[in-house]
Amino acid sequence: MTIKNKTIVVTSILGNDNEILILHRNSTTKSMQNKWAGISGYLEPSEDLLSRALVEIYEETRIQKHQIIMDKILDPISVEIIPDMILLIQPFYFFTSSRKVILNWEHTEYHWINSYEIDNYEFVPKFKELLEICFSRF
Repeated sequence: MTIKNKTIVVTSILGNDNEILILHRNSTTKSMQNKWAGISGYLEPSEDLLSRALVEIYEETRIQKHQIIMDKILDPISVEIIPDMILLIQPFYFFTSSRKVILNWEHTEYHWINSYEIDNYEFVPKFKELLEICFSRF
């Protein structure tokens, strides 16, 4: 019997005007380098999922809490990133009134994309499926 290490990650997806924000991960991040993703972060001890999501949104985009509205808590997913390491991902979908993004070091660029552009990017595992769920809400 193999015991796998599990890490909880919060992923936030931001929508604005029928488009969704995607971020290109820096080559210096711990995992999923040079892939497109949402806003993500590891859950800290004694922290709740929504609070971590809001912290990550601000840290990675400088979009403030008063500029977003939560639309949906999506079903959790799991991703095996390396043998014996599973990420348990809790995704959230928010609408934002802001399209102005100021990136931190974790990302090199960002795009606001529509549903027709989804196949033009190499995403982190299972992120495309999350995007499809969010696009279906428009």
